Amino acid sequence: MVRWWRLLIGVILLFSGCAKKEVPPIVGESQVPVYQSQKESTTSVSQPKAPSEVEQNQVFSPEEFKDSEKEDWERWKVYGRSTPPLKAVFFDYDDYSIKEDMWEPIKHNVKYLLEHKDLKVELQGNCDERGTNEYNMALGAKRAQEVKKVLTKLGIDEERINTISFGEERPLAKCSNETCWAINRRVDFVIINNK
Repeated sequence: MVRWWRLLIGVILLFSGCAKKEVPPIVGESQVPVYQSQKESTTSVSQPKAPSEVEQNQVFSPEEFKDSEKEDWERWKVYGRSTPPLKAVFFDYDDYSIKEDMWEPIKHNVKYLLEHKDLKVELQGNCDERGTNEYNMALGAKRAQEVKKVLTKLGIDEERINTISFGEERPLAKCSNETCWAINRRVDFVIINNK
């Protein structure tokens, strides 16, 4: 009887010691977002999955959207949810750097804000639906901060600029393709009050 118990305990220990441990994948530099260095990262934020080759090449024209969205399409491409005449700044996937073609809207907005020194603006960072909520909130904040940094370098008083991130929570286009995602990756300039 004692021998049977010893054998049973030995088998249990043998199998419990052989549990397979899951090895975490090795993260290469290409997987770390450009804007998030190892030193900067204070919270754990999952990065979004890269779009598949089909998603990247899939572009739809405004004619393929619902009638209600067609009416707004041209305005969205310029203003997003910005307060006209201020224009939105659009971003590439998983990026917060200012694209070369976005300098015209930024210069336009700076000129307007310099002419109307009594206005205060809120920069609202937005993302497309890909990625976790936490990741997109952080990315939206980085986009808004990057635009704020550029505005202050171009002469806008920092006291006149607030930033906020909406992440993926306020999409303009609600379809899931590259055209919609591109419209949703933006910073809106919203006039919040007179100074």
